[in-house]
Amino acid sequence: MELYDAQLDIVDCSSLNYYILGEININFIINDKVGSFNNSKWSVLVSKFDLTQFITCPTRVNKKIFTIIDNIYAHNTVHIVKTFTSNSAISDHFPVNFLLATNINICKNSKHTVIKYRSLLLTLTKKNFQCELLCSGLGHIESFTNPNDALNMFYRILNRVMSKHAPIKQ
Repeated sequence: MELYDAQLDIVDCSSLNYYILGEININFIINDKVGSFNNSKWSVLVSKFDLTQFITCPTRVNKKIFTIIDNIYAHNTVHIVKTFTSNSAISDHFPVNFLLATNINICKNSKHTVIKYRSLLLTLTKKNFQCELLCSGLGHIESFTNPNDALNMFYRILNRVMSKHAPIKQ
C-alpha cells in the first residue's frame, strides 16, 4: 500500500484529473447510506487524496456473497457524467463503467486552402481525382510491415496523383 500511496503522490502533484478503476478487491460497505471500507489503510489513502467512490451496487455476486470490490474512484468528480455496472459478465465480477464529459476545441479555420488556376479548372474534377486514387495502389500500403517504407510509398503515390491532377504552377 505504501508504494501505491507514493505513486498517487506523484499523480496528485500533476494537477490533472485522475481516475482509479478496476478490481481493487477491497470491499466498499454501505450501512445506512454511509460508505466505508473493510481495509483501514485503504480508508486512509482514500481520505488523503480526497477520492470519491462511485460504485454503490454489488460488483461480485455469488450464492452467498454480494460485495462491491470493483470500484471507480475520482479525485475530481466534475467531468463524470454517469457511472454504472452491468449485470452481465463472463465471470463472477460485473464490469464497472463511467462516462466523462469533455470539451474538444476544434479550430474553425482548419479548412484546406485551395488556389484555383484557370487552366486547371478545365481538367481537374473531383471524380477523376477520386478514380485515380482508387486505382493508385494505396490499398497495398497496409501490407508493409515497416512504417517508414509504408510512409514513403504513400508519399510517392500521393505525389504522383497530385502532380497529374493538381500540378504546382511554375
